[in-house]
Amino acid sequence: MKKIVIIPARLDSERLPEKPLKLIDGKPMIQWTYLAASNSITDEIYVATDSQKIKKEVEGFDGNAVLTSSKHQTGTDRIFEVAEKLGLEDDDLVINVQGDEPFIDPEDINNIFNSFHVVEDNPNFQIDSIFNHEMTTLYSAHETLPSINNVNEVKIKVDECISLDFSREVKGDNSDWFIHLGIYGYKYSGLRNFVNWEQSEREIKFKLEQLRALDNGVLIKALPSKSLFHLGVDTEQDLKEANEIAKKF
Repeated sequence: MKKIVIIPARLDSERLPEKPLKLIDGKPMIQWTYLAASNSITDEIYVATDSQKIKKEVEGFDGNAVLTSSKHQTGTDRIFEVAEKLGLEDDDLVINVQGDEPFIDPEDINNIFNSFHVVEDNPNFQIDSIFNHEMTTLYSAHETLPSINNVNEVKIKVDECISLDFSREVKGDNSDWFIHLGIYGYKYSGLRNFVNWEQSEREIKFKLEQLRALDNGVLIKALPSKSLFHLGVDTEQDLKEANEIAKKF
């Protein structure tokens, strides 16, 4: 069973143009993300990009980059193109780490990889077992991220480590809702299924592609992040904060 991290990265970003190449303490953001992932138990790391500029930058720090189609609608489609080119087996594991997560905790990546080991070691688990899943994601308790009402923060509803729903807005009782962290682990077979399904009505309406998986009956395991700190860089203010944080490393 191979363990692969793929980081989708593109130049186009409405709020922060050429985001992956923005400097954080002298190094491009994509390099920070790549190096953080390299401290995990992954076997290989690849940046999936439609930009020769990003590819050249990654190769400049001896990273692996694969040029992909510019027609992909989502980062998931982009990482699947790379996974397919790698000739992975159905049970190989792929983690989608967002390129704008320069301080991703390697232990979170490890925990996602390890979440699939029960299946590997216990092939006779029934289909309704919480361990028989094809996707794993992460969440952070909203007590540490006071943004439960921020529509720019995607929320996840969790019950006993199972993802029940995803939303941008939570009304009423939010005790079962947490801040979703945009990192996903897949069995390669599950990733292939996902990109071959049509977009679901809810996915289109709410602009949340993870709803496509739920609407097709996929069991998504949800793990609490062990890290108390998360920063997805999406604005100039985020970039400024990232530079301040980087000085402490």
